[in-house]
Amino acid sequence: MKCTFILVLACFGLVIQSPSPNRAYDLWHGEESLINPVKNSEDARLSNLCESFAKNDKTTRARMRASLTEDDIYSLLLFSQRSSVFAIREQNVAHLINGLRAIAMIDLKKVDPRDVLLPLSFLYHSAGRIKQNPDKLFRDALALSEPKMSELIVGFVERSPQDKDLRSSWGYDEVETKNGIGFIGWEFEKYNPTYDLKMIAIEIADVVAADKYHPTGVTVAAKLPATWLQTKDNTLLDQTLPLARGGASVFARLHPQAHPESESQVLMIFLEEMPDEAAAQRLLTLSKSKRPSDYAMLGLAQGKLFCLIVARSFVAEVKSIETSESISRFSDGIGKVLAKYVAKP
Repeated sequence: MKCTFILVLACFGLVIQSPSPNRAYDLWHGEESLINPVKNSEDARLSNLCESFAKNDKTTRARMRASLTEDDIYSLLLFSQRSSVFAIREQNVAHLINGLRAIAMIDLKKVDPRDVLLPLSFLYHSAGRIKQNPDKLFRDALALSEPKMSELIVGFVERSPQDKDLRSSWGYDEVETKNGIGFIGWEFEKYNPTYDLKMIAIEIADVVAADKYHPTGVTVAAKLPATWLQTKDNTLLDQTLPLARGGASVFARLHPQAHPESESQVLMIFLEEMPDEAAAQRLLTLSKSKRPSDYAMLGLAQGKLFCLIVARSFVAEVKSIETSESISRFSDGIGKVLAKYVAKP
């Protein structure tokens, strides 16, 4: 993506371009993740842009809004989500105000409205977490917004508390990381683990990131799809898998420079906490009985924890670059993560 953010000042016949037009959030450096974001120069640049937008008159704001490209808009949406994390960490409402200014800068006709609702849910959640009045903050942003965006914001504020709840309606939950609060995906499945599956999943994602894959999704309250372990007789699977206390998942993409077919390759890791070690071992036995020909698969078990690693291509007629033997390189790193948590009292 390239952020251009061009402001056309017609009265002077000038075009003023952003001082860092080629800077954007980098997927491959983890800047699109909300689990543990770290402030960078793009956050500072967009904060300054949002403050400038708010200080300008209505005509200039309209010109700024009209100059935004699709890439610019999605950078602003991500900025608003990152701002919601930093607001909680620093207990600073200024991050929320700028996050809402970023939303107000967008012309709703240029974006799918559903892509705006998720950032609004993060900002609303964070406002409550730092004891601010989210309804007031949102309504204050209306003065900077174009009519359709104002309508969307008002509609969000008027939703029921349940419909605005970050976890139950929007599929994200808080997670405590080494740098403070972040947000992790939530998939609505049964979730009553005795282990900290959030942190286990994050540490597994770190193992993956040290390889040639980049984690693009880390979720809890997830479910291992039975299809990966199904055989001709699924009696044991059907008896065992529903016993899981809770699950998590990590999805990752292959780095572009790693292989010519990188765009088609995906790595999936499913984690389940079972009620006892015997149940985890049954799933491990089932994973070992599989002999897939069109994807790679490897099962691991430590105590009550079962982990399934799957690598495949999601494009027809494009083979997986991995084999069950090649993905065994993840066994040591992921195994150590599982063992560490199993050993904890």
